[in-house]
Amino acid sequence: MNKLNEGYFIIGTDTDIGKTYVSSLIFKSLSPLNVGYYKPLQTGCYKKNDIFVPLDPQFLCDFSGVSLREDMTTYLFENPVSPHLASEIENKEIDIETLLNHWKNMKTNYQTCIVEAAGGIYVPIIRNKYYMYDFVKDLNLPVILVCSSKVGAINHTMLTIDFLKSKNIHIQGIIFNNYTDEFYEKDNIKVVLECSKINNFLIINKNESIIAQEKLLHFLTI
Repeated sequence: MNKLNEGYFIIGTDTDIGKTYVSSLIFKSLSPLNVGYYKPLQTGCYKKNDIFVPLDPQFLCDFSGVSLREDMTTYLFENPVSPHLASEIENKEIDIETLLNHWKNMKTNYQTCIVEAAGGIYVPIIRNKYYMYDFVKDLNLPVILVCSSKVGAINHTMLTIDFLKSKNIHIQGIIFNNYTDEFYEKDNIKVVLECSKINNFLIINKNESIIAQEKLLHFLTI
């Protein structure tokens, strides 16, 4: 088995595709290996005792049975919109060097880290200036693409894959989430794999609670 990468960037093809759920499954499976989790930009936070609660990291911690850590987030926003817009509405400037330094310091503490995007690969972080794909390239991490196998998945998934390839971003593999064993799902997966020529993939069944560590390690290191 090859060595784990210092991190993996989780990207989704659509909103609510299951990035956080998949991140939680990966984190839980790898937790014996000292794994970190980083959500650089979290929008849609709520306040508890005048403190912002980051929804995705909190879900992951509850799911995995661990405590929320300070290094799991950098920027928190209340508005449930794209980071660039939340930043403008709430008058909180996003500094890219702050994000990059957070990652530089964080990654030394873990064997590997799961970095979860806010939205998809073309989401703006700073309007007309810096996008999620820029951040992925600056971190120099392989991408794990989370998609579905429902009707419409072929188009969404292939467009994202083609864009990632156009930016020379390495795709570690594809995770088909929320699989329900419908006949068309099987064919959608087949078409995506044939068209993309990506052979490294996992299928996550609906309501699955764990990924076998051996299977996951193979997926992450192949």
